[in-house]
Amino acid sequence: MQLVFQQHAVLKANLDQPMDLFCGDMGVDLWNKKKWQGHLSKNMVIVCTAEVLRQCLHHSFVTMEQINLLIFDEAHHAKKDHSYARIIKDFYAQQGPDELRPKIFGMTASPVDARVDVRKAAAELEALLHCQISTAADSSLLQYTVTSKQELLVKYAPLGPRLETPLYTQMRERFKSNLVLRKPLIFSFEATKFLGSWCADKVWEFCMDDDEVKQLLAKTERKYHATKIQGPLEILEKQKTQIVEAQAFVKSLAFDPPHFDPLSSTSSNLSTKVVELIKILRDRFQRPTEDKVIVFVEQRYTARILAKLFQHPNIGTKHLHVGTLVSNKLSAQFELV
Repeated sequence: MQLVFQQHAVLKANLDQPMDLFCGDMGVDLWNKKKWQGHLSKNMVIVCTAEVLRQCLHHSFVTMEQINLLIFDEAHHAKKDHSYARIIKDFYAQQGPDELRPKIFGMTASPVDARVDVRKAAAELEALLHCQISTAADSSLLQYTVTSKQELLVKYAPLGPRLETPLYTQMRERFKSNLVLRKPLIFSFEATKFLGSWCADKVWEFCMDDDEVKQLLAKTERKYHATKIQGPLEILEKQKTQIVEAQAFVKSLAFDPPHFDPLSSTSSNLSTKVVELIKILRDRFQRPTEDKVIVFVEQRYTARILAKLFQHPNIGTKHLHVGTLVSNKLSAQFELV
């Protein structure tokens, strides 16, 4: 889902064509053919999740003949019953003459994501996507291949207990009845142990920004309409009002800065685990360098929070430039350049 927003932003900045983006959390499963045709008539480029496109094709809201170019990111997932594979098997392969089929452009760092025969997996991927795998022909690029690995194990002091910050307590007391806010509430409580209280509170800035709130509102409506026996409409309106109130409350807050003492390498609001990461990156980027670093984390909230942390003047350095890359899966990462 987040990848849809990121790719749309990049394309929007580089293409002079009308475009739009769609994902499941926007309630697109409630749209009809007329609404989809309206979007198609206004836009030259549509960025969406594979499942959204599969559903559109399944309901004949969109046909293969209307598509000029299909771009599959992480194309190696096109196997078994993945949405990529179903799009090709159920709709692309069933389309008539080749001239009526869209071109396919698949992108992937590797055609294999499991312990299987590489040549066989690559051949199956080419056959399924009706494509031919191409890669760099310049042998000089091989110099960037990592031939040896050096691992450094860093130990950190025992983590503190989970605790309820004053902000968490306020958010839970005011909005615990709203199910779509359960995930950030759980994350905020857990983060006090693994990331520290500053990170635990900072998550609410991301959860309550304009894009996230739009998705939460759409998710609330979708959950309401999906129930077999719908309650009074006032229940839906109350839940949506709570989300808007939560956003207004978070926007009114003034967050304390993260604390880090470089002399003692301690912090009053960051975990010992995060402190060790700060020490490593500050040492690496205290002077100009061509080094590139990728830090892998398990949740997108964590990626965004750590990126924000290292952008703070008393945590990062002037040579440390931070960006994030998150996906719609469980794993996420943030990149430091």
